[in-house]
Amino acid sequence: MEKNNITIGMDLGDQSHIVVVLDKTGEEIETGSIRNTENSLRKFFSRYKSPTVAIEAGTHSPWISRLLNEIGCTVYVGNPRKLRIIWDSYEKSDKRDARILAMVCRVEPRLLWPIKHRDRQAYADLSVIKARDALVRNRVRLITHIRSVSKTCGYRIPKCSTGSFSKRAPEHIPKELKDSIEPLILTVEAVEKG
Repeated sequence: MEKNNITIGMDLGDQSHIVVVLDKTGEEIETGSIRNTENSLRKFFSRYKSPTVAIEAGTHSPWISRLLNEIGCTVYVGNPRKLRIIWDSYEKSDKRDARILAMVCRVEPRLLWPIKHRDRQAYADLSVIKARDALVRNRVRLITHIRSVSKTCGYRIPKCSTGSFSKRAPEHIPKELKDSIEPLILTVEAVEKG
Protein backbone atom coordinates (compact mmCIF):
# COMPACT_ATOMS: atom_id res chain seq x y z
CA MET A 1 0.00 0.00 0.00
CA GLU A 2 1.36 3.43 -0.95
CA LYS A 3 1.75 5.72 2.07
CA ASN A 4 2.01 9.03 0.17
CA ASN A 5 -0.82 11.44 -0.68
CA ILE A 6 -2.88 10.20 2.25
CA THR A 7 -5.87 12.06 3.69
CA ILE A 8 -7.13 11.12 7.13
CA GLY A 9 -10.39 12.16 8.71
CA MET A 10 -10.46 11.85 12.48
CA ASP A 11 -13.55 12.17 14.65
CA LEU A 12 -12.23 13.21 18.05
CA GLY A 13 -13.55 11.64 21.22
CA ASP A 14 -12.65 11.93 24.87
CA GLN A 15 -11.23 8.42 25.28
CA SER A 16 -10.53 7.47 21.66
CA HIS A 17 -10.74 8.77 18.11
CA ILE A 18 -12.19 7.19 14.98
CA VAL A 19 -10.02 7.47 11.86
CA VAL A 20 -10.78 6.94 8.20
CA VAL A 21 -7.78 6.88 5.84
CA LEU A 22 -8.12 7.64 2.12
CA ASP A 23 -5.45 7.04 -0.51
CA LYS A 24 -4.61 9.44 -3.36
CA THR A 25 -7.57 8.18 -5.44
CA GLY A 26 -10.04 8.60 -2.57
CA GLU A 27 -10.28 4.88 -1.82
CA GLU A 28 -10.79 4.02 1.83
CA ILE A 29 -7.74 2.00 2.85
CA GLU A 30 -8.15 1.90 6.61
CA THR A 31 -10.61 2.64 9.37
CA GLY A 32 -10.03 2.21 13.05
CA SER A 33 -9.85 3.61 16.51
CA ILE A 34 -6.93 5.33 18.27
CA ARG A 35 -6.66 5.89 22.00
CA ASN A 36 -6.60 9.54 23.02
CA THR A 37 -2.95 9.61 24.12
CA GLU A 38 0.09 11.26 22.65
CA ASN A 39 1.87 7.91 22.25
CA SER A 40 -1.06 6.31 20.41
CA LEU A 41 -1.38 9.27 18.05
CA ARG A 42 2.37 9.34 17.34
CA LYS A 43 2.41 5.60 16.66
CA PHE A 44 -0.57 5.69 14.28
CA PHE A 45 0.48 8.76 12.29
CA SER A 46 4.12 7.65 11.98
CA ARG A 47 2.90 4.97 9.54
CA TYR A 48 2.08 7.61 6.92
CA LYS A 49 4.38 10.10 5.22
CA SER A 50 3.17 13.69 5.69
CA PRO A 51 -0.57 12.94 5.64
CA THR A 52 -3.25 15.60 5.43
CA VAL A 53 -5.52 15.33 8.45
CA ALA A 54 -8.98 16.79 9.03
CA ILE A 55 -10.48 17.12 12.51
CA GLU A 56 -13.27 19.19 13.98
CA ALA A 57 -12.60 21.92 16.54
CA GLY A 58 -13.36 20.78 20.07
CA THR A 59 -11.90 20.14 23.51
CA HIS A 60 -8.95 18.06 22.32
CA SER A 61 -8.33 19.68 18.94
CA PRO A 62 -5.83 22.33 20.15
CA TRP A 63 -3.23 19.93 21.54
CA ILE A 64 -3.88 17.25 18.92
CA SER A 65 -3.50 19.67 16.01
CA ARG A 66 -0.24 21.01 17.50
CA LEU A 67 1.07 17.46 17.98
CA LEU A 68 0.17 16.38 14.44
CA ASN A 69 1.80 19.49 12.97
CA GLU A 70 4.95 18.74 14.98
CA ILE A 71 5.19 15.23 13.52
CA GLY A 72 4.81 16.43 9.94
CA CYS A 73 1.09 16.29 9.19
CA THR A 74 -0.83 19.03 7.43
CA VAL A 75 -3.78 19.62 9.73
CA TYR A 76 -7.11 21.27 8.98
CA VAL A 77 -9.27 22.02 12.01
CA GLY A 78 -12.83 22.30 10.74
CA ASN A 79 -15.23 24.84 12.18
CA PRO A 80 -18.13 22.72 13.53
CA ARG A 81 -20.60 25.57 13.11
CA LYS A 82 -19.97 25.57 9.37
CA LEU A 83 -19.97 21.79 8.86
CA ARG A 84 -23.67 21.26 8.34
CA ILE A 85 -22.93 18.18 6.25
CA ILE A 86 -21.80 16.50 9.49
CA TRP A 87 -24.11 17.76 12.22
CA ASP A 88 -27.31 17.95 10.17
CA SER A 89 -27.60 14.27 9.32
CA TYR A 90 -29.99 11.47 10.20
CA GLU A 91 -27.24 8.86 9.80
CA LYS A 92 -24.85 10.27 12.38
CA SER A 93 -21.96 8.11 13.59
CA ASP A 94 -18.33 8.75 14.51
CA LYS A 95 -17.12 6.67 11.56
CA ARG A 96 -19.36 8.55 9.13
CA ASP A 97 -18.16 11.90 10.55
CA ALA A 98 -14.50 10.86 10.13
CA ARG A 99 -15.20 9.68 6.58
CA ILE A 100 -16.90 12.97 5.62
CA LEU A 101 -14.03 14.98 7.13
CA ALA A 102 -11.54 12.99 5.05
CA MET A 103 -13.58 13.24 1.85
CA VAL A 104 -14.18 16.99 2.15
CA CYS A 105 -10.54 17.64 3.06
CA ARG A 106 -9.27 15.56 0.15
CA VAL A 107 -11.40 17.43 -2.39
CA GLU A 108 -11.40 20.99 -1.00
CA PRO A 109 -10.08 21.76 2.51
CA ARG A 110 -11.54 25.28 2.39
CA LEU A 111 -15.01 23.70 2.74
CA LEU A 112 -14.02 22.82 6.32
CA TRP A 113 -13.85 26.55 7.11
CA PRO A 114 -10.60 25.79 8.93
CA ILE A 115 -9.67 27.65 12.08
CA LYS A 116 -6.27 28.25 13.66
CA HIS A 117 -5.78 27.43 17.34
CA ARG A 118 -3.70 29.63 19.62
CA ASP A 119 -0.18 28.51 20.47
CA ARG A 120 0.68 26.92 23.85
CA GLN A 121 1.74 30.19 25.48
CA ALA A 122 -1.44 31.97 24.40
CA TYR A 123 -3.49 29.13 25.94
CA ALA A 124 -1.49 29.40 29.16
CA ASP A 125 -2.02 33.18 29.28
CA LEU A 126 -5.72 32.81 28.57
CA SER A 127 -5.97 30.19 31.31
CA VAL A 128 -4.70 32.71 33.87
CA ILE A 129 -7.28 35.27 32.72
CA LYS A 130 -10.11 32.73 32.84
CA ALA A 131 -9.06 31.49 36.29
CA ARG A 132 -9.09 35.03 37.64
CA ASP A 133 -12.48 35.66 36.06
CA ALA A 134 -13.89 32.48 37.67
CA LEU A 135 -12.56 33.51 41.07
CA VAL A 136 -14.05 37.00 40.82
CA ARG A 137 -17.45 35.69 39.70
CA ASN A 138 -17.54 33.13 42.50
CA ARG A 139 -16.50 35.72 45.07
CA VAL A 140 -19.47 37.86 44.02
CA ARG A 141 -21.79 34.83 44.24
CA LEU A 142 -20.53 34.01 47.73
CA ILE A 143 -21.07 37.59 48.93
CA THR A 144 -24.58 37.61 47.43
CA HIS A 145 -25.33 34.28 49.13
CA ILE A 146 -24.06 35.49 52.52
CA ARG A 147 -26.12 38.69 52.32
CA SER A 148 -29.22 36.77 51.22
CA VAL A 149 -29.01 34.10 53.93
CA SER A 150 -28.44 36.76 56.59
CA LYS A 151 -31.57 38.62 55.46
CA THR A 152 -33.68 35.46 55.86
CA CYS A 153 -32.79 35.54 59.57
CA GLY A 154 -33.64 39.23 59.91
CA TYR A 155 -30.10 40.60 59.72
CA ARG A 156 -28.57 42.92 57.17
CA ILE A 157 -24.91 43.26 56.35
CA PRO A 158 -24.20 46.97 55.74
CA LYS A 159 -23.16 48.07 52.27
CA CYS A 160 -19.43 48.02 51.74
CA SER A 161 -16.93 47.46 48.95
CA THR A 162 -16.25 43.93 47.80
CA GLY A 163 -12.67 44.32 48.99
CA SER A 164 -13.71 45.13 52.56
CA PHE A 165 -16.57 42.62 52.79
CA SER A 166 -14.59 39.89 54.56
CA LYS A 167 -13.54 42.37 57.27
CA ARG A 168 -16.94 44.03 57.83
CA ALA A 169 -19.33 41.11 57.43
CA PRO A 170 -18.36 38.81 60.36
CA GLU A 171 -19.72 41.13 63.05
CA HIS A 172 -23.13 41.18 61.32
CA ILE A 173 -23.59 37.43 60.85
CA PRO A 174 -26.34 35.93 63.05
CA LYS A 175 -25.11 33.41 65.64
CA GLU A 176 -27.20 30.61 64.18
CA LEU A 177 -25.46 31.05 60.81
CA LYS A 178 -21.85 31.44 61.96
CA ASP A 179 -20.92 27.77 61.39
CA SER A 180 -22.15 27.80 57.81
CA ILE A 181 -21.18 31.36 56.85
CA GLU A 182 -17.71 31.79 58.37
CA PRO A 183 -16.05 29.31 55.94
CA LEU A 184 -17.58 31.27 53.07
CA ILE A 185 -16.21 34.54 54.42
CA LEU A 186 -12.77 32.94 54.75
CA THR A 187 -13.04 31.85 51.10
CA VAL A 188 -13.96 35.39 50.03
CA GLU A 189 -10.97 36.69 51.99
CA ALA A 190 -8.63 34.14 50.36
CA VAL A 191 -9.84 35.15 46.88
CA GLU A 192 -9.28 38.84 47.72
CA LYS A 193 -5.71 38.12 48.81
CA GLY A 194 -4.99 35.96 45.74
